[in-house]
Amino acid sequence: LRSVADAMSDDAMLRAALANLKKAAAEEALDAAFRQCVETLCESHASKGAEVAPEMQLIRASVAFGLYVKKISPDLKDKVQGALTNFLNRHVGTWVSKQGGWDKVPVSS
Repeated sequence: LRSVADAMSDDAMLRAALANLKKAAAEEALDAAFRQCVETLCESHASKGAEVAPEMQLIRASVAFGLYVKKISPDLKDKVQGALTNFLNRHVGTWVSKQGGWDKVPVSS
């Protein structure tokens, strides 16, 4: 995930998404902006893979984006951590529960 986050630094679309995220953080609309950034990442080449479950794509994309924000804008770390938690709970929480919890979620390289 770190290599994906590092590769994001060169992606103009994600730099624009980060700018929107910073603005949203100032306006307390971070959860919606974080969701939009993850959706943008899922649509990009970085997280596509037919063999990967859509829920795993969301998990990978959200964590990779969180790492990217932490690296590029460490001042947003705490706010993004909250948005990441909210996003995962809303969008993959039920799926994770059906897998038996986070420790049972299949991890593939």
